Amino acid sequence: MKKALLIDRDWTLNIDIWYAHKLEDCNFIEDGIWEILKKFRDNWYLLIIITNQAWIDKWFYTEKEFYLFMSEMEKKLEIKFDWIYFCAYHPDYTWRSKCRKPDNGMILDAQIDLSIDLEKSYMIWDNFKDVEAWKKSKCSTILINTQDLDINKSEVKPDYLVNSWKEIEKIILDK
Repeated sequence: MKKALLIDRDWTLNIDIWYAHKLEDCNFIEDGIWEILKKFRDNWYLLIIITNQAWIDKWFYTEKEFYLFMSEMEKKLEIKFDWIYFCAYHPDYTWRSKCRKPDNGMILDAQIDLSIDLEKSYMIWDNFKDVEAWKKSKCSTILINTQDLDINKSEVKPDYLVNSWKEIEKIILDK
């Protein structure tokens, strides 16, 4: 079984400029993320994106534009993600889907598809809805607080609360 970083996309890796999908909007939340991701890869972690992308369902952009944006992200990071899972559905537009966070369908799919040991893996997210999905999966959760969330306003608490990818690196790789 493999260990993995299961990473949300918007506000965890990239700045979400009006539901980022245009190539020129591919900007990261901090400098040096690519170096840290490479350290995880060097330590045998799979790098997996797990993200809600409801604006596809709302016809704001297409799956093709989503994949082009992800290719641009990989190009700028100089790294290829091992897998990209996304949920395009929004319950107000189509139907309620088990893939949409806070449900954990994408995590369970990744676990099966890639033989992931969730107990040795970390989920990195930017909001409480995401933490809830990972708690359902009994994984370690790291909330990167890029949006100044008040941790006291949520019943669901992450295992770790950080402000940067450098802190994530220390938590996981400096054990």
